[in-house]
Amino acid sequence: MKLRNLLIVFLSIIMLGVADHADAQRNKYKKRRKTSRNVSRYNGNIRGSGRFQPYFFLGGAVNAGNYFGDLAPTSNAASTDISFTRPGFGFYGGYKFHHTFAVRGGINWVRVFGDDFSADPNSDADAARFARNLSFRNDIKEFQLGIEIYLLPNYGGPNRRLPLNAYLFVGGAVFHHEPMGLVPDFDYQAEGLNATTPAPQAGEWVKLRELETEGVSYSNIDFSIPISVGAKMRLPGTPLDVGIEFGIRYLFTDYIDDVSDRYVDLNSFDNDLARIMSDRSSVPVSSKGDSRNLTANDVVLFDGFYRERIAGIGAGREGAKRGNPDSDDLIFMTQLKLTYVLGGVIRRRAKYR
Repeated sequence: MKLRNLLIVFLSIIMLGVADHADAQRNKYKKRRKTSRNVSRYNGNIRGSGRFQPYFFLGGAVNAGNYFGDLAPTSNAASTDISFTRPGFGFYGGYKFHHTFAVRGGINWVRVFGDDFSADPNSDADAARFARNLSFRNDIKEFQLGIEIYLLPNYGGPNRRLPLNAYLFVGGAVFHHEPMGLVPDFDYQAEGLNATTPAPQAGEWVKLRELETEGVSYSNIDFSIPISVGAKMRLPGTPLDVGIEFGIRYLFTDYIDDVSDRYVDLNSFDNDLARIMSDRSSVPVSSKGDSRNLTANDVVLFDGFYRERIAGIGAGREGAKRGNPDSDDLIFMTQLKLTYVLGGVIRRRAKYR
């Protein structure tokens, strides 16, 4: 009987040992599987890799605007005068929903400027622009919405952004504009170089659209297609990115500069201010006050522009070419940008290790 009891105790001890060993082997196998999974997921601590996590971002920009259109220095594509660059600002926000794509919307304000004085009076191709002597400024207020397409895919979340990336932005925009012109001191259009009659609102910037200088009415709200290329750099240890973006706006209007087609009969204007602002070829200075030589010829005929000068009096003949209606205006915009990434954290080094 005692032998039987001893046998039962001995078998029980063996079974407990086997069970404990089996459990230990099972736990060891689980650890090994977990380690294998971690190894397979290891990315060498490379930023931007791992499972993508979407995030929002907000930012601000300092803008610089240029223009190409009928009052550009030449008719060559993208001709502009860097001295005409004008400042602006903008705000934007977006959502990065994919490792390569983000949706972005924003508002921008920028001023553009043009002056025929920038054209070369000694060039057969551009002298007519100089003789025309039109100028303008326009404040563009834009709302845009589009897609950012990144050159390098960015996996991981907001804290695993790439140190440097580039992107293409394509979208649509609606904008408000109001071209304005500087009124000359005197009514040179009617009295010539020796004019003594002060022009209405002399020395003021006036709204040209309301004057209908070409006898047509156009809207001050229109549409454009913004296309930009940009680059951004992550500021280490912060939720901030800094970047630069170069963009072009393809406009659906030719009246950013209030110039598009042909002159109307100046005698048809009931408003003296509209008549004066329609033809400024006899004004002896540019919008910046630079002197112009108006005594070279009695008749100026270049590239479809026609001016008859009688004792220095300039007259825009009805039907004479004032602009080019075959192409719409363009706006170039350069932006310096600072972006705040929501969900990004500031990483501080430990005081003690």
